[in-house]
Amino acid sequence: MGQQKISSEQLLIARFSPSRMAPYLAAAGSPREAVKLYRWNVEASAALYEALHIFEVVLRNAIHEQMTQWHQAQGRPGTWLTHPPDELTSRSKEDLAKARSRARDALAQKPRQPGAATSPSLTDGDIVAQLTLGFWRFMLASRYTHDLWHDAIRYAFPELRQQRLSDVEGPVVRLHWLRNRVAHLEPVFVRNLHLDLKDMKTVLGYICPRTQAWFASTRTQSIKDVASTLPRIRP
Repeated sequence: MGQQKISSEQLLIARFSPSRMAPYLAAAGSPREAVKLYRWNVEASAALYEALHIFEVVLRNAIHEQMTQWHQAQGRPGTWLTHPPDELTSRSKEDLAKARSRARDALAQKPRQPGAATSPSLTDGDIVAQLTLGFWRFMLASRYTHDLWHDAIRYAFPELRQQRLSDVEGPVVRLHWLRNRVAHLEPVFVRNLHLDLKDMKTVLGYICPRTQAWFASTRTQSIKDVASTLPRIRP
């Protein structure tokens, strides 16, 4: 029995799934334009992910450094990652426990170095690498960690002149939402990429202006380039 011939765009929409492509069809108006918009979304997500990669690593290291110093100054055992302070919420403690478990599993799967008598020990870096941006976002929520902000976390942002938590929390919340969209391969074409880039540069500037300058010099153009090629979409 013969098959009805369909266009390349219709075939791609079927392969990507009609439900996934529905927002693109609604915004673009035709299968051909929907595929163009989908391709643009892939390119935009790639540019954003590269920038978010740098942003997330710098943010988590800055907070981790200050939490480590605070924990040591308190004379507490272990580290704040292995012996979470009571000031953390139960949710944050659960996230840390899961991160430690994932880190141990990842370490156990690594091949032992030739000549090594024992397997490598779990480090704070191993645990930090397993924590999501959502964990760090909630570390900046005043309703959860108000005391820790004043005692430790605010020092991760030395260039934040008025030391208002909301000035950091706002952009990090927006970027956490963006990262989830990108990570789950969702549409980002309705976003203003210039504002997303501004949020990243703002927070990085609070942490370290020199790092912010390097970030801007390496990531700004790629995001501006992809933003400038956004296909026409319906209002």
